Amino acid sequence: MYIERNKENKMIHPLNYAQAIVEGCLKAKPGEKAAIFTDKSRLDIADELAGYLARSGAEVTILIIPESLRPLTEITDIQAYALSSTDIVIYVLAAESNVIDLSPEVAFRDFLYRLPLQHKGRVCMMPGFTEDMKEAVSIDYDKLRQREIALQGILLGQDIRITTKLGTDISFSLGDRKLETDYGDISRPGSFGNIPAGEIYTAPVEETVSGKIVVDGSIGGIGVINKPFVIHLKHGLIDRMESMDVHDDVFQQFLKVCEYDAPASKTIGEFGIGLNPGARIIGNILMDEKVEGTVHFAFGDSFGLGKTNSKFHTDLLVREPTIIADQEIIMRDGEFVLDLLQSNTYQ
Repeated sequence: MYIERNKENKMIHPLNYAQAIVEGCLKAKPGEKAAIFTDKSRLDIADELAGYLARSGAEVTILIIPESLRPLTEITDIQAYALSSTDIVIYVLAAESNVIDLSPEVAFRDFLYRLPLQHKGRVCMMPGFTEDMKEAVSIDYDKLRQREIALQGILLGQDIRITTKLGTDISFSLGDRKLETDYGDISRPGSFGNIPAGEIYTAPVEETVSGKIVVDGSIGGIGVINKPFVIHLKHGLIDRMESMDVHDDVFQQFLKVCEYDAPASKTIGEFGIGLNPGARIIGNILMDEKVEGTVHFAFGDSFGLGKTNSKFHTDLLVREPTIIADQEIIMRDGEFVLDLLQSNTYQ
């Protein structure tokens, strides 16, 4: 955790979440240029971030996107100039709305982080960031990094099986797929990260994915699941789905999403494991997928890690999994059975 200490090395108080982002994740430097894209609902968060950026010596510009212009389907010349000429870009806008459909903004957000990366800028994405997420930001990033790197070494190239007490039982191979870590380091030129951080993820080898997933956590862009439902997969594709209640609105919304860009939106695109000890499930996948003791699967785009290309990427969270890698139990019912800081020690 980012903690201030006195001369006796005693803790004074945790640093502000915005300070943790600016100083710990972005490592902003004097003379750097920063652009914050925000809206009225997140202006207080943008203001705090701007304050700490200014204290670091950075030159800050805030671009406010009015609700009347959303959903954003294309980028303006002024926005493009800001993106290509800044060292730090922060995206902190509302990601869901009961009034407008924000799915057309996928392309805008894609452009928002790809353009600055091409110019060696670095990008901090915080879509839908809320007060509830601040505790998940003020964590020990050094320890998070060590644990993720240890888990990466354990899982790389392995055959994986995930089970839960509710009935999840799905197997797949990671093959030679790259296993990404997300531990909050957005300090290098051309780097990108989500905040809150705290997951390890990849795209499973699609044709090896078979079994069933009982989804009982939340769904990206939809919210918390009140009634678990079952997804059956064959060779990486959704074969069929079952709900406990035909009137389950969350399930019905997911069914609609799966038809937007089928078959890509019904193809496995990601598998991830949450490791953030400060995160909790609130119905926003930005934080939910980082919760320690959960795994998530996504359907649709695999972000270059696999074969699936789509304008959609929908994450589904599973609580309290048992993770088996190459027949060794890594996690049992949501609890790691080994100390990832001493990864050879099983408990």
